Amino acid sequence: MRAEDIRKLYRDVDPATAHEAAETANEARTNPEQARRLLKVAYSLSVEDRTFALLLKLFLEGMLMRLIEERANGDAAYAIECAGLILDLMEKMAPPPRGKPKTTKTA
Repeated sequence: MRAEDIRKLYRDVDPATAHEAAETANEARTNPEQARRLLKVAYSLSVEDRTFALLLKLFLEGMLMRLIEERANGDAAYAIECAGLILDLMEKMAPPPRGKPKTTKTA
């Protein structure tokens, strides 16, 4: 489904009232089919709309962290692997030292 397909669906519909928007949001939180539609809409619109692109980015980051935490909670080796990768990346991201490099004196 593309963003244009979604626009066609809503072209002839009156703008939603705050009450209708709340009902739609509640339905997406409780009805799996509506939840799936919301995922498709957010993904489709993220291609063309910066706000939806940011929304999708935040969603993906949040869900990915949940999945990683869930797996790490049940798998000790995976938790250690994740921690090692984070520490390795932190070392690579450390700012370079400032000033002149120290010279070592030789005897």
